[in-house]
Amino acid sequence: MAIAMTTGYSAQTEGALLCIEAASDWALTCVNQLPVSDSHVLIDYGAADGGTAVGLWNQILDRLHANQPQAHLTLIGNDLPSNDNVALAENLALQIPREPKPTVLVSARSFYEPSVGPNTISFGFSATAMHWLSQSPGPLDTHTHVLASADADALQRFTSQALKDWTYVLELRSRELIVGGRLLTVNLSRDHEGRYLGHNGGETRNVHDQLHQIWRGLADEGVINEEQYRSGTVLNFYKSPDEFMAPLKDESSAPYRNGLRLVDERTVYVKCPYRRRWNEDGDTATFAAGLMATIRSWSRHSFASAAGDKAADLVYERLQQRIADAPSEWSLDYVEHHQMMEKVA
Repeated sequence: MAIAMTTGYSAQTEGALLCIEAASDWALTCVNQLPVSDSHVLIDYGAADGGTAVGLWNQILDRLHANQPQAHLTLIGNDLPSNDNVALAENLALQIPREPKPTVLVSARSFYEPSVGPNTISFGFSATAMHWLSQSPGPLDTHTHVLASADADALQRFTSQALKDWTYVLELRSRELIVGGRLLTVNLSRDHEGRYLGHNGGETRNVHDQLHQIWRGLADEGVINEEQYRSGTVLNFYKSPDEFMAPLKDESSAPYRNGLRLVDERTVYVKCPYRRRWNEDGDTATFAAGLMATIRSWSRHSFASAAGDKAADLVYERLQQRIADAPSEWSLDYVEHHQMMEKVA
């Protein structure tokens, strides 16, 4: 599975922090509704290094402790074995000295696997993580991202894989939740007008088209070969609200049969913080470096795994120069789908 986050992820992903902050109201709503218990287990699925969610977990733990002061709280941070799990452990440990002095644990496994035993989790949370596919749906021959490719056959294959993966993720989570437990997902998505991360409807350049142009250029120059070019696919998919909700509206689906129900959903837009600062200060060098770094944090592995570190580094050198040459034409705006779920008996 070609998924990996850059070391120092939190420092390079200010937009992800803003997306988490935008979900804090619903996170607190979830913990307010939890049944009374002598203990609660909370988990952050796909937490990366955990830095972007420290403030959110402060709020959640404070609220749950205020609501149920006798309950012992356990917080689990989950991400892949290849993740910077030392940094994740350190960021989770920031919660320990504070009341209610929770137990903190690291789960170094994919969220496409069971994370805990059945009927264990009171509140599950995931932000900007579950757009990654569990496996390749097949070749993408003419682009690096399916939604920008205009390849109808590939779009069908990627959509099918994404829906299969999402249904399975929800099935796993539905087993892990206690009855009355809540799950809140904050996922990169595609809105009803077709906008998604990197494509804001033409206000600025499509970031995925730009990455593809650079990657194609490396192939045309002979820096990478055609097989490496075709292997440089970003294996994620931005689902629509209807696609996110589909497993919870299908009474025959495994998560629905396990009792997982849709409570509420919404689409949230977060404007690019790097572009906002450039609008204010005009510091093009800082803007180009910062925007390049946040794009690199989630896309670099796709190119490095296909053609090695040297070729991947060239992609981001050229990307930073493109941004610096035309800063007014760049922005990385987020389209997020928030989905609040509950497990019923």
